[in-house]
Amino acid sequence: MRAATLAAFLAVALVLAAPGAAQTPSPDIPVVFSARSLLGGASFTITGTLPGAAADAGRPLELYEQRAPFPGAYALVQTGAGGPSGEFAFTVTPARKAYWAVVAPQTATRPREASSGYLVAVRRKVSIRTTTRRPRKGRSVRFSGFVSPAFPTGPESVATLQRRDRRGAFADVRRVLLRAAGEFSSYRITVRVRRSGVYRVVVPASTFFSTGASVAVTVRVRGR
Repeated sequence: MRAATLAAFLAVALVLAAPGAAQTPSPDIPVVFSARSLLGGASFTITGTLPGAAADAGRPLELYEQRAPFPGAYALVQTGAGGPSGEFAFTVTPARKAYWAVVAPQTATRPREASSGYLVAVRRKVSIRTTTRRPRKGRSVRFSGFVSPAFPTGPESVATLQRRDRRGAFADVRRVLLRAAGEFSSYRITVRVRRSGVYRVVVPASTFFSTGASVAVTVRVRGR
């Protein structure tokens, strides 16, 4: 979905949720996100300064979240107020990927003002380990690990081993179905390694989470 379309959708959603007196075009509140993609359980901060600066000191603020699955309704999740110079900050620990927007409701002297809605991706954690990082040429290496939170069981629940190519991009090597492991999913991928390389394991995006990837590991092949 294009950014303009998303911004328009947010404007409509927030206007419909606001009192009739606040349903007027609103100037943009500039916001800065400390992160736009993070692992589950991590936090990020939304900061900014209200257009009125010191004139907006103490002005009430609202933070809205549109949580996956999309499209969905925006919900009020936090309230706050502008600082001495109109500055503000919200700290959030998201449960899943979502769009976020800051709203300053209409006051007796100021019109309703709102930021655009911005997506913050939440990724699954993917661990990786190998049977060896120094295999002999032509020997098999097993890559294994866990994915958290767990994937629902199904044909789309896969882990893909990738290898970095000469251009620096990762290319698929082998794909396997994820296995259920309680609160986690697990994988095991065995491949024959003939030359040194950098590998990682990725899992696809789902309704609630964005694409996840392990750290990259280097496998150095020894001579026979």
